[in-house]
Formats: sequence, structure tokens, C-alpha cells
Amino acid sequence: MKADYVKQIKENLGQPMSEYLPGFGAWLNGAVTAISDEGDIKLAFEVRENMLNPMGAIHGGAVAAIIDEVLGFQIFIKSDEGAAYVSMTMNVDFLKAAKVGDIITGIPKVIRVGRRTANVRCDLLNQHGQLVAQGVSNFMRVV
Repeated sequence: MKADYVKQIKENLGQPMSEYLPGFGAWLNGAVTAISDEGDIKLAFEVRENMLNPMGAIHGGAVAAIIDEVLGFQIFIKSDEGAAYVSMTMNVDFLKAAKVGDIITGIPKVIRVGRRTANVRCDLLNQHGQLVAQGVSNFMRVV
């Protein structure tokens, strides 16, 4: 686990990720809302107009991207110093629509970390505690 990183996140709890992430992660603009001493995190995202499908609900690709961001962030924090992982597979179950202004929170759980692969699960809940989606991903260690 990256203890120094956990400390840094605690000092900046609730800050938009666009403040310190480049690219797509910055566009998603989540915020770490909780982190334990063991590195277990919760990330919240506000559903915006530019995340919607033609029916006015969050696009499945946006949901998958949020889950991927949450899972990748969690495995980064929980992994050994110097380790790096990339997604190999991801499966997402879309369970409930989310609309503009909804706050959806990703709650990841590391299931297994092996020598070469890791498996991580994520529940994505709305502000009412309802399950919007769930996802699981396998990661491959590249460093």
C-alpha cells in the first residue's frame, strides 16, 4: 500500500480530481469522499449533461468509465510501491438510471492480488443508496 499517497488524499479529501489528474480522469471529475488508513476509498461523481444518453440518463459508457476509474484508483493505492496495473477485462451490470445532478459513489473492494493479476469489484450507488451499477475487473501487473 502507498501510505504516503493515503496521507496526501486524506489532506485533500473532497477535492475535485480535475485538480490533480490529467486527461479522462480529470474530465470525469470525481472526488475522494472517504479513505481508510488501509487505503479503502469511496469516490463520488456528479452526473452532468455531457454524460447523458439520448434518453436523458447517464450513458453506459460513462458508467463503465467511472467504474474503471474507481477500480484503477483503488488498485493503484493498494498495490506495492512501484507496481503498475492495466485493465485486462471489465464486466458491468447496469441496474438503475442516474440523471443530471445525481451524485453516484463508487465503492471498490480488492478481491485478490496475485503476482501478475488483480481482481477488483465496484458498487456504484446513487445519493439514495440505490445500486446504479456494479462492475468487476481483472488487472494485469505491468511493472
